[in-house]
Amino acid sequence: KPSSMTDERVRQLESIGFQWSIYVGGRDKALEELWNVRFREVEAYKVKHGHCNVPARSGALGYWVSTQRRKYRLNKEGKPSSM
Repeated sequence: KPSSMTDERVRQLESIGFQWSIYVGGRDKALEELWNVRFREVEAYKVKHGHCNVPARSGALGYWVSTQRRKYRLNKEGKPSSM
């Protein structure tokens, strides 16, 4: 089946800064960029809701917040954590 990705769609995506590979510059850089994106989303969530208590079941942001809390607890307990 032919791809629905036309040259025009490529131009549209690239015009808004779309990155074709999230691993440009290495995996660590990509993870850092993703962390920064999620952090900005938490900031926006707080502006809208007045708190940072994102429900764990509210999609990618909720999962990310839950993961940050888990990593924080591990770090405080002196256990291995990527935090």
